[in-house]
Amino acid sequence: MRILIAEDDSAIRKGIEAFLTSKGYDVESTGDGQAALDACIKNPPDLIISDVKMPRMTGLELLEKIKAKELKVPVLIMTAFASLENAVRAMKQGAEDYLPKPLNLEELQLKVEKIQKRQSLLNENLSLRNRINKLEFPEIIGVSKKLKEAFRIAASAAEDPDVPVMIYGGSGTGKELAARNIHKLSARADNPFIAVNCAAIPDSLLESELFGYRKGAFTGAYQNKDGVIKAAQKGTLFLDEVSEMSPRLQALLLRVLQEKTLQPLGSTELYKLDIRVIGASNRNLREMMETQEFREDLFYRLNVVEILLPPLRERREDIPLLIDHFKQIYGNDSPEGQFAAETIDILQNYQWPGNIRELENLVRMLLVTCKDRTISAAGLPKYITEKSPSHLWNETINQSSLKSALASLTRNFEQDFIKKYLEKNSGNISRTADEIGLSRVALHKKIKEYKISIE
Repeated sequence: MRILIAEDDSAIRKGIEAFLTSKGYDVESTGDGQAALDACIKNPPDLIISDVKMPRMTGLELLEKIKAKELKVPVLIMTAFASLENAVRAMKQGAEDYLPKPLNLEELQLKVEKIQKRQSLLNENLSLRNRINKLEFPEIIGVSKKLKEAFRIAASAAEDPDVPVMIYGGSGTGKELAARNIHKLSARADNPFIAVNCAAIPDSLLESELFGYRKGAFTGAYQNKDGVIKAAQKGTLFLDEVSEMSPRLQALLLRVLQEKTLQPLGSTELYKLDIRVIGASNRNLREMMETQEFREDLFYRLNVVEILLPPLRERREDIPLLIDHFKQIYGNDSPEGQFAAETIDILQNYQWPGNIRELENLVRMLLVTCKDRTISAAGLPKYITEKSPSHLWNETINQSSLKSALASLTRNFEQDFIKKYLEKNSGNISRTADEIGLSRVALHKKIKEYKISIE
């Protein structure tokens, strides 16, 4: 990591440079803001550590110039206790963080490591995004092993434009998006993709919605209406939550699939069909078939190619990438609303019962409610940050031994205990160390080990 120091006090500048160099960083230093800007334009560093008051150009002016020139370099501002209002201004102008003077070198190291981890995460996301652009399903975000397997099967299904497909997955896992991508990659791509949610339409209306009717077929049928099956001619019919169909509708759908013909209600005319059917369900049709909740003959008509979309909790490595994707959609990729590394760690350990849709809604809410440059763990809803005893038990019950289970519980307790006291003392290290009976050095080690934000 390359670090550029901008500090007019030569003693402080040399001290910071010597300390960071001893920690393995590549450090360059300047005595004023203009020289720092020139060096940044010539060869942008990974981080700038800048004082506020400097000759030729202040630290706040340096921030403005960096932002104006669209140089994506994080800036850590140093300011005296008497001028903390400068720190507030700096954060509003886009500074990554700030440090009060006189400097605490341990705190400086923690801040630098935190920024380094966040930048590493951003670079990793960029690399993953570039890899995704080369995938066959660029609209489906993720590179996890289970999702790649779903991609492989879906790509194979797309090659045969007639084969029926069943997509299984919980609510919010992206079943319709997967179906649309199969359609787009198939020979039917230039023809309609028609989606209907079988669970959202009352059974009495679903029949006419699917099959259509002719004028006078029933009370209220004042004109002819084509159903969605006919509308999907030459294209793809997507039946979401097909498991919610009544037995009667299952029988009617089976006839359409077997005969490849359609007869609207009240009509004697048969229409020849050329469609591909993709079904989706959050229930296991095989189990429903065995309990006679779903017709066996219809199951084997629909379930030719089977695709399983994993829940978000089983593809945690995709969460940072999804956050970055939704931030681009709702935040216009602005420097405000960046997710802290600790925040992403917490989100990766959450169970996500609402899957991708829940994550999308959370990201959108945080971008609206958080006005700071960085979204810290403190901005997350309590239902995500607070672990219940049952959650802790679920984490430990799968441990291979009593010793490892106890160690896991101890770590969780120690982490939460330190967090609570840091919150109580507004991040004051000395006061927290005194109250919980640790030295400042030991507390700093614990904060680093558990990746606790002291903001």
